[in-house]
Amino acid sequence: HLVFASSSGGTQAGLMVGKRLLNQNYRITGIAIDKIGNAEQSLAERILELANATARFLGTGLRLSSTDLHLDEGYSGRGYGEVSPGDREAIQLLAGHEGILLDPVYTGRAMAGLIAKVRQGCFRTDEKVLFWHTGGTPALYAYASSLV
Repeated sequence: HLVFASSSGGTQAGLMVGKRLLNQNYRITGIAIDKIGNAEQSLAERILELANATARFLGTGLRLSSTDLHLDEGYSGRGYGEVSPGDREAIQLLAGHEGILLDPVYTGRAMAGLIAKVRQGCFRTDEKVLFWHTGGTPALYAYASSLV
């Protein structure tokens, strides 16, 4: 499993195309970190659009569908930049136990989603799960007083 923060859809679209090109069997799961989408297009539709545009641009002949897309939209909380108790717990847990800093806007929220999924038993004990830290550490400074 590869789990990461998904917001604009570009990272997830690129990973989906790469996975198909390399014929890999791991699962790519984006944790939606905000309430993206509008009346015209949802985040899932945007990701598929980007993935298929990338595949066309690369001349791969691939066509990705909803079966290629795994997007968990259950952890966006109150919206972009609003720190939830789960976000705060994830940030403090990783900083305290692993020395890894997560920001409250992207990676902290995605890790909160991953932690919840682990607690819910979404992964077998023999499965490998990689959390991809996509950055955002400078945002810690703006939220420092609410995280300590």
